Amino acid sequence: MATMTVTPEQYIASLPSIVDRTSKQEGATKLANPNFISIKYNAEIEDPSCCFKCVACCGCLPVYTGVCPLAPPCSYFDKERSYLYIREGSLEANTSLDNHCAPICCCCTFDDNVYVNYFDRAPYAIKGCLCPAVPKLEIYDPACMLCCVKFDCECCFGPKQVVIMPYEKCCLCCPNRTCWCHNCFGCCGQPDGNPLYYNSFYPQPKNAEAFVAQAKQIIPVAQRMEGKSS
Repeated sequence: MATMTVTPEQYIASLPSIVDRTSKQEGATKLANPNFISIKYNAEIEDPSCCFKCVACCGCLPVYTGVCPLAPPCSYFDKERSYLYIREGSLEANTSLDNHCAPICCCCTFDDNVYVNYFDRAPYAIKGCLCPAVPKLEIYDPACMLCCVKFDCECCFGPKQVVIMPYEKCCLCCPNRTCWCHNCFGCCGQPDGNPLYYNSFYPQPKNAEAFVAQAKQIIPVAQRMEGKSS
């Protein structure tokens, strides 16, 4: 009888799920189904910029895992191992690096740089009572306005990015977005609507619009999940 071979992924998927937890989970860590964490968006990763490639190759890229504060020379972004997920109550990402010298040098290896941010904790947690700051994901357009014409060449300015916008307005009166006063009525500067104060993250999704659209359906709900205050 011929033996049937399966891939490691198929074998792991065939194993039964075991849930023996009886204690309560709070806030955005709660699972709709205790057997698995639901992934609501598995993003195609944007290719690294030329600047990122140069910095990594020169050995000037900071890393946050391992014992060395900088990636060694000849490093590169491992797109096949990196990922960006919107989960049912959090955002999970892995920025994976590899090195061209890894096959011949055991010092040129990396750990995965994985992080998880739950939507009911910083940097997504709602802060304040009278003037609450409600963080959300928004699109930052690196284009430039010049003589009332928008120049959005990706070769010069790069693609649109997803950023964490900590609030829409400061004290209910000062918008956290660019407008006519920031680009001299469209003569020179950033296009209208860009976040002024924001936080970036990496890796970036290739389809920024679809990623943000899905996040806007999940984050507001997860931000208000009951749990201990942060």
